[in-house]
Amino acid sequence: MDMINEYRASIFDGKADVNWLHHGWRGLRLYGRRAKAAIEAEDMATKAIMLARADELLTLMSGILDTSDGSKLGPALMTIYSALRFTLLRANTENSKPALDDFEAALAILDRDMAKVSEGALVA
Repeated sequence: MDMINEYRASIFDGKADVNWLHHGWRGLRLYGRRAKAAIEAEDMATKAIMLARADELLTLMSGILDTSDGSKLGPALMTIYSALRFTLLRANTENSKPALDDFEAALAILDRDMAKVSEGALVA
């Protein structure tokens, strides 16, 4: 486990904190908005690219979470990320703008609620 924590710290030049997550969530929101605009424009290639980028970012963000015994935030975010990934799948397979609205709303709530956490708080 120490090796994992050292690797995670090396990514951030120190311990990961909540501020890094805000940037990721905002990136996810951007990809979701661009995918929705692509659906409206009937540009399925761009939709696929934006949803793939969102999925890749979710994978990256999942990889930095501490999900070891005793951690609370990491497992909770992993559950949320799984739900977001399912929403992306629904948006992709159904060309669903409402799914992307749900994606946006969930990320907006997450971003807003986590802003209440102190700046030095660990990811998990």
